[in-house]
Amino acid sequence: MHTPKRVIRKLLLGTALMAIAICITILIRENMDVKDPEQALPTISITINGDTKMNDRMVFRAGYEWSFFTTVAKDTPTYTSAAIRDLIYPVDVPPNSVLNISFSLPAKTLRIQRASDEKLENFVELADVSNGQLIAPSSPGLYLYQLEAGFGWRGSIRYFFMIRVQQLA
Repeated sequence: MHTPKRVIRKLLLGTALMAIAICITILIRENMDVKDPEQALPTISITINGDTKMNDRMVFRAGYEWSFFTTVAKDTPTYTSAAIRDLIYPVDVPPNSVLNISFSLPAKTLRIQRASDEKLENFVELADVSNGQLIAPSSPGLYLYQLEAGFGWRGSIRYFFMIRVQQLA
């Protein structure tokens, strides 16, 4: 016989078993991610003027600090501007191009800095770019950008990319 007490007991047991299965699945996933933390990080996507997408050789992930339930993975080496220029290719863009930056996991914070001096070493923080959109300079030249994306309690990731603003004919 199906009494209300028996139905409620079965529903509670089913809910408890479902919660246990979810916890085990999360722990297994976290264990796999800890073994290869770089695969667990969100991916970045940068599009230029809404249609051209930068590929992996144009955006360099320079470091991260990422929290898992049981541990924190850190890879925060220091790079010189010269070393970064050897690791990435500049992207040719027209003056005043719109660059849209997004991630596979929504970033809570986004800081963008640009180096536009001749040695590409002196970075200046850009204002009003927390929405992930920035406008390329109007002056021709080579510009190196540093992005720092924060993902709340999970951690943060640092990226570099370079654009070459072309002279209009």
